[in-house]
Amino acid sequence: MASPELAAEVESIKATVSKYFPVYDVRVSYDSLIFFISPEQSSLRTKFEQLRAEFKPKLLVPILKYSGGEYTLTVVKRPEMRPHGLWLNGALLVITLITTVIAGAVLWASYVGNEDLSLPENYLWGALYFAVPLMAILGTHELCHYLAAKRCGVDASLPFFIPSIPPLGTFGAFISMRDPIPDRRSLVIIGSAGPIGGLLVTIPVSFLGLWLTSMGDPASGMVGDAGAIAITIQPLYALLAMFIPLPENVTLHPTAFAAWVGFLVTAINLLPAGQLDGGHVARGLAGDKAKYLSYATVALLLVLGLFYMGWLIFAMLILFLGLRHPAPLNDITPLDRRTMLLGVVTLGILLVTFSPIPLVEIAPDHSFDVQLPGGNETVLQAGTSTYFYMHVNNTGNTNTTMRMNVMQVPAGWSASLFLEGEAEANATDLLEVMVPYDEGVTVVLKVSVPPSARGGTWELLVDIRSFNSNGSVYQSEECVFTVTVE
Repeated sequence: MASPELAAEVESIKATVSKYFPVYDVRVSYDSLIFFISPEQSSLRTKFEQLRAEFKPKLLVPILKYSGGEYTLTVVKRPEMRPHGLWLNGALLVITLITTVIAGAVLWASYVGNEDLSLPENYLWGALYFAVPLMAILGTHELCHYLAAKRCGVDASLPFFIPSIPPLGTFGAFISMRDPIPDRRSLVIIGSAGPIGGLLVTIPVSFLGLWLTSMGDPASGMVGDAGAIAITIQPLYALLAMFIPLPENVTLHPTAFAAWVGFLVTAINLLPAGQLDGGHVARGLAGDKAKYLSYATVALLLVLGLFYMGWLIFAMLILFLGLRHPAPLNDITPLDRRTMLLGVVTLGILLVTFSPIPLVEIAPDHSFDVQLPGGNETVLQAGTSTYFYMHVNNTGNTNTTMRMNVMQVPAGWSASLFLEGEAEANATDLLEVMVPYDEGVTVVLKVSVPPSARGGTWELLVDIRSFNSNGSVYQSEECVFTVTVE
């Protein structure tokens, strides 16, 4: 038999529910009350929101369902939550500012070719050109989530930033929802707000970054013997780059890199899976059927993970957090056209910000080509000399050491190599020269025929090789020169 206190509480809750919906049956369980109601469709969402607002200070949560031709309203007690003080948000913000400034200093030092991280200007420019724009993108993203949640009557925390080591200095940020999501409309609005807000900041940052990149030194695109990591520009970023054309082989400015991170974060958050922003939007648009989109997204990430390891990590994270998005309190009221359009446009942003392989490893390339501006054949008289010219171009992506060796020299003849512009006294049959990135050198082959040489045709060979940093041969070419003696 129920206690008087419990009976009174049940009657109080029933009276509150009855203010908004006709109740024709009540079932009591140990942890909830289930009311069978007959709502009017035209006012269902409005009355449910009014009921939810009235229950909120009483720490009660209503859950609206439709099954078997009946509407039920389940009322449960809201779990007690102990929100962290603002000191934690502030502390994480300060720490993340520090780590992003350090990451910016590393990027700026690499960009200007000054690796001395003890210089204060590296941290100043790293903060201005990378940390500030990146934090503005991430902060706006989360702040828009926060404001959208408040608009939908959902209590949410201020952003929690997550610090990390360079090259980014942060793993992003998140807000904590302290209330369950009331309905599918709120799912779409809250889920869309962050990516759209962050994107609106990312676009001007990308224009600024592209302009700063266009002012850079094209030769800064050298990879170096250690190799490099290249980014794959997203479709929207590539479209914006059409307004500010960039020279070839130019290093991306740190601000442009911050914009790239902004697009990447937008795409990751919009993946329609689990409780990511895209998962919120998909659940709001498609209801429970969104679970199939979530399954497909994880399957796609696993396939892409064969080409880029990062997607495997995200797939595992989604699986760990849960593939299926929990239903909102009111999973019945359909979306209006305006909200549906917002959700479709938001998921469409994923298509223009997603890159299947965001990062690509670039190995050092020591390629070269050889041009013979004067040809490779000549006719000589015995006792005379001739000069052949070889223009060797560094077509790789880093400085390259090349070794040139004269071979198959007939007995009694003289053949030697030297750089154009240098004294012939330095000529040698084995020449080693460093050819800078994106440059070339002209090598002169001097051939001297002795007076005793008989008439005929001879071929001399110059073997040209480039080398990796470990000393192994990267590329080898042979230039044949024909000398006819009359």
